[in-house]
Amino acid sequence: MAVILDAPFRVATINVRGLAARRRQYQLSRLFAENELDIIAVQKTKVESQEQTDRMGQPFRTLFNVCVSHAMGTSGGCCLFLRKSPGFLETAVISCAYGRFVKCDFSFSNMQWRVICVYAPNRECERRVFFEGLSEYLNCERFVILLGDFNCVCAPQDRVNLTRVRDQSAFYVTDIVTNNSLEDVTSVSSSNGVRFTHFQGSSHARLDRAYVSLDLVPLCAHYIAQPVSFSDHSLVMFTIGKKVKQPNWNWSLWKMNSCLVKDEVFTVQVKELFRKLHEKEATMWAERWERFKEQVKLEAIERSSILNFQRKQKEKTLRSQLSNLLLEESAKPGEFRQEIRQVKNQLEVIDCERYRGTIVRSRSEKLWHGERPTKRAMSDEKRYAQRKEITELCVGNSITRDKKAIEGAFVEFYRALLKKSVPEEDGFEKEFLSLMPRLEEHVRERLEEPISVRELTVAIEESSASKTPGPNDLSAEFYKAFKREAAEALHEVLTEAYQKNMLPPSSSKSHIVLIPKSDDPVKLLSVSSYRPISLTNVDYKIYMKVLACRLQNIITYLVGPHQTCGIKGRSICTNIHVARSILECCDAFADRVAMLQLDLEKAFDKVAHDILFRILEHVNVGSVLLYGIKMAYADCTTSIIVNRSISKNIHVQSSVRQGCPLSPLLFAIYLEPFCLRIIHNDNIRGFRLQSSEVKVLSYADDVAVFCSDHDSLRKVASIASSFCKKTASRINWGKCAGFWHGNWATTPKVFLNVQWTTLPVKYLGVPLQHYRDTKQLWNEETDRVRAKTEGWKGREFSMFARATVCNLFLIAKIWYILQVLSMSRLNVQKLHRVFAVFIWNSGWERCSRTN
Repeated sequence: MAVILDAPFRVATINVRGLAARRRQYQLSRLFAENELDIIAVQKTKVESQEQTDRMGQPFRTLFNVCVSHAMGTSGGCCLFLRKSPGFLETAVISCAYGRFVKCDFSFSNMQWRVICVYAPNRECERRVFFEGLSEYLNCERFVILLGDFNCVCAPQDRVNLTRVRDQSAFYVTDIVTNNSLEDVTSVSSSNGVRFTHFQGSSHARLDRAYVSLDLVPLCAHYIAQPVSFSDHSLVMFTIGKKVKQPNWNWSLWKMNSCLVKDEVFTVQVKELFRKLHEKEATMWAERWERFKEQVKLEAIERSSILNFQRKQKEKTLRSQLSNLLLEESAKPGEFRQEIRQVKNQLEVIDCERYRGTIVRSRSEKLWHGERPTKRAMSDEKRYAQRKEITELCVGNSITRDKKAIEGAFVEFYRALLKKSVPEEDGFEKEFLSLMPRLEEHVRERLEEPISVRELTVAIEESSASKTPGPNDLSAEFYKAFKREAAEALHEVLTEAYQKNMLPPSSSKSHIVLIPKSDDPVKLLSVSSYRPISLTNVDYKIYMKVLACRLQNIITYLVGPHQTCGIKGRSICTNIHVARSILECCDAFADRVAMLQLDLEKAFDKVAHDILFRILEHVNVGSVLLYGIKMAYADCTTSIIVNRSISKNIHVQSSVRQGCPLSPLLFAIYLEPFCLRIIHNDNIRGFRLQSSEVKVLSYADDVAVFCSDHDSLRKVASIASSFCKKTASRINWGKCAGFWHGNWATTPKVFLNVQWTTLPVKYLGVPLQHYRDTKQLWNEETDRVRAKTEGWKGREFSMFARATVCNLFLIAKIWYILQVLSMSRLNVQKLHRVFAVFIWNSGWERCSRTN
């Protein structure tokens, strides 16, 4: 029967001699990725408990389903990895209680399959019993793949000693293979290369084998036994079907290797290009600068290619030496053991460097070094990779897994979202804009000073070196390494830009990366469940940082204290403290308040450029800021990075770029007329305590309104609707939330199309419902932290690295809430206990505490 597959897949088996260590897990995951493996049988995992299983599977779970048979007694355990592919559908899994085999049934290409991973016992009598029990799983109406470490050989040529050895278990293997119409995969491979898969002392043999149903034999190809540095067993792999390796490099996503700035050859080349940059006086600076960056890119690509070729050549030479030594060792057992060990040690060093690279790619470099905390939320490399891949999406009324359809859905969504926003009504100037203050002339004159080289140099120094640049751009490390030359060149470019009223073409282009807002796979089926972050060019970021610094100096004249996002000297905690204080005052004075949280739908993306520019003109920020911002948003285009592919260009006719240094300040100015309209409206009664009255608090687009009667809430809703109609913004009333607090005659559950409660809700991440009694909150948080520490156990971290984990992942949220809500001494001691046990990596505290 001819078997036709929808797609080929690659199968492998390996004995890893332990999979508990995180480094070994990364070594194995790299082998999976490099060889594009889809089904992998792994033996001798030494994973004994469910807790160890959860830690072992963590680096793989985003791309693979893991089926485990735990280690038990003399067995080291085994497991099966099946790639999470749209074509694979698991139907049943059985694992041995003694750690000897895992069976998984699945469907693929409208056919039923069974794959069995075996790890046979060392003793002959136990192997015979094991193979007898295995035969019942092979007799089925499915295509069978049987593979693993059989711990015996069936043919004399599969071991060093050609003398026939009496092994009854080998006869059983031969019988069950023959009776169930299976064939050894090596029968379809050439005899070249290393035949043996296990090398130990002077006893070498082909213990790791794979058998398939006879109908699959014509489809089997590319069999290879590849030696690895971390095990005395080889990685045995083969392909079922014709597998074509897909190119995984997209030049549109090129990013400069930051290590090049430390390379002397590259540094000399760049300095020469900077010298030539100042020679072409007849050409415009924008054109010169764009050409300069292209030349640097070409030099960087060439130099990186040379260095990468040298590294790969070294590894290729070592692997070739290892293969040759193993061939010689197969002919003369025991003679080349020391040389093989030396070569494997050198390959281990290369693997260690790759592991460091994995840590960097997973945004965990500081954690790996175990030195100092960072503010970034970090994740494992596999989780980080998954966040960059969208495998399925709801398009229309159906779910699609087609990458082109997924990309098209995002393009259509953002094309509609970023199109020119047209207000439904006029009258913005009269109702809202007239409330905005204006800068005095002497303040405006300070803002009118031309941008200086010093400002650009400071902006380059303050640039984050770890940020991803925009389309085909140089890295921030490059600008830092050549900050004097880069600042002088950028000064000339910007001076010319103000004269021509146009920035260089590369500054108007950006990429959008999609960050999931949730871990819920159901929610992630919607295009609106991803937050767009703009990746702009570094020169654009430097320029925006200069403008942001100037705007920061005068922002307090334009935006009131109710807005705290992005403004120096203001904190998010102020908003939460005020909200909590209002609740406490209501309790103390038997007063009442209604708190309404408004949800501005796609707030940053719905900013109308025309409205923003009119506000900036009105407040008198001057020509440097006004024309600079207009140039930055003139003829903008963006492309979406979806599944490592660049989409078509989308014209950006609205929005402020999330990820731009200037965007928080621009949005605060854009929202200020709405806040002032509420504050200055006499018909809206906020919460009043003596001469102080609070009506609105805002942190970016998180707007909270406080009212003391129903009519005030109605007026707020009316003003919000009017603001949306006059600015083309939008409020999602279905996602707004409110609560009644204090002495209210009526507390309707639905009011103004908003859901209301009588208990305080979470505000800016703080559960205000616990403002009176925090005991339950901190008990829950203590249990949450304790559960998180369990997930971090088993990693090869130093004590300092575990302390860093506490600072980054465990205590950050606690510190944030503690700024607003108190904690009892008992809960403090409980948390100290959790942290101490984790940092000491022990079941008990190894030093006393005085608290």
